[in-house]
Amino acid sequence: MSETEATPPLPGPKPVLWLFGLPSSGKTTLSRLLRDHLQSAGEPVVLLDGDDLRSGLCADLGFSDADRCENLRRAAHLARLIAAQGNRVICAFVTPKEHHRELVRQIVGDPLRFIHIHCPLETCIARDVKGLYAKAAARQMTGMTGTQDTFETPLNADAVVSTQGMTVEAAVGSLIRYLQAS
Repeated sequence: MSETEATPPLPGPKPVLWLFGLPSSGKTTLSRLLRDHLQSAGEPVVLLDGDDLRSGLCADLGFSDADRCENLRRAAHLARLIAAQGNRVICAFVTPKEHHRELVRQIVGDPLRFIHIHCPLETCIARDVKGLYAKAAARQMTGMTGTQDTFETPLNADAVVSTQGMTVEAAVGSLIRYLQAS
């Protein structure tokens, strides 16, 4: 290419999808299925899941507000770095309070898209796929979001997917349609 020829602009970063909601609302299930769909279409995708990060990178953190902030700060920086390399990033974290979401927003910046995975607490408790609500009820753990600690209704979600009464396939389909429209 000669010096006089213009180089086409590089595409901007792909949206970082941050799925958040109560424990057992469907964040991990939906993020894994969305990742699989995008990868099968040839898109480079990295999934950051709260449970996975807490078993390694964030294993030193508990569930106090300060520890939750640090967990989300680390995850947001990691998401930003991965996205800067041209990868789609899907994050699945409870992110229970508005100040947590603002912290993530400040770190990730413009490519961030918050997607609230909405599910009533009663349905999440009935699902209790990890047994967390049962442990909290038996006082074997503290700080459980939804029962012992609050989950603040989001003020500025970019999208909401309600998983109560919706099939997993329909919920993933709504995420795919959201991506296609953005």
